[in-house]
Amino acid sequence: MNIEENISLKKFTTFKVGGLADYFCKVSNIDELKEAVIFSKENNLQVFILGHGSNVLISDDGFRGLVIKTELKGIAFERDKVIANAGESWDDVVKLAVKKELYGIENMSFIPGTVGAGIVGNIGAYGSEIRDVVECVEVFDIETLKTFNLSNDECEFEYRNSIFKKKNFIVTKVCLSLSKDGKLNTSYKDIKEYFGTKTPNIKAVRTAIGEIRSKKFPNLEKYGTAGSFFKNPIIEGNKVHLAKVLDELGMKGLREGDVALYKKQPLVVINFGDANANEIKKFTDSVAQKVFEKRKIKITPEIIFVGSFKH
Repeated sequence: MNIEENISLKKFTTFKVGGLADYFCKVSNIDELKEAVIFSKENNLQVFILGHGSNVLISDDGFRGLVIKTELKGIAFERDKVIANAGESWDDVVKLAVKKELYGIENMSFIPGTVGAGIVGNIGAYGSEIRDVVECVEVFDIETLKTFNLSNDECEFEYRNSIFKKKNFIVTKVCLSLSKDGKLNTSYKDIKEYFGTKTPNIKAVRTAIGEIRSKKFPNLEKYGTAGSFFKNPIIEGNKVHLAKVLDELGMKGLREGDVALYKKQPLVVINFGDANANEIKKFTDSVAQKVFEKRKIKITPEIIFVGSFKH
């Protein structure tokens, strides 16, 4: 393991912005992870765990501490279970599960990011969430330097939230319990409209979701984005579809400088190329303020802010 200094984080995020990390390293196993955490303790450094950088906004001032990029790899199948290390691409896991006709995560096809980040944020799409299939999660405790397992209940999953946003636990491995019984969840509006009266198989559902997503989300190669920027608000126990609210307020496609709400899906914030992190933060704060002023709905970001931002 090699710990580097003053490394630009811009190239490690899909928003394509961000300053320097004081210290940076990549870890490919638990021993290297432990070594990196010990280094942070010895030097009194804050730690940030980075996956594919697809759900973060890193400040222009960077991160005053140690950024650990997790590259723990490995995917194994045991009957109807899949065991995946945290640094694996989430969609690679989905693709393999679909190929083996194991049901339960196909609706979360093509979500960018790592397995570990998916657990931390309890990712979901088209009527499914990762918590629906988690059997247990292996974690590394920054405080004790020990590795242990948490059950699904112990992960304290909520909508786009989990215990991992509150505790100093690093996700290292996940065991998902899938199904061979062939039950598909096609009740979500977009999927239902796609198939009409047809009865799809699991591979067709994955293909459909790829096509549906491609019409709603910008090309990561062309634009900087972290996908859906805001959570759908929960009001009196009911989820409010924020994209619809933004559309009704005429905010779809709203643009200031090089930052905008995507014209095809206003939950998505895009960087046309030259915006910096502070401009993105200022723009999204302003979007949230407008929604509150006009609808009295408080909206919160789904993405993680890293570092300090100017007001």
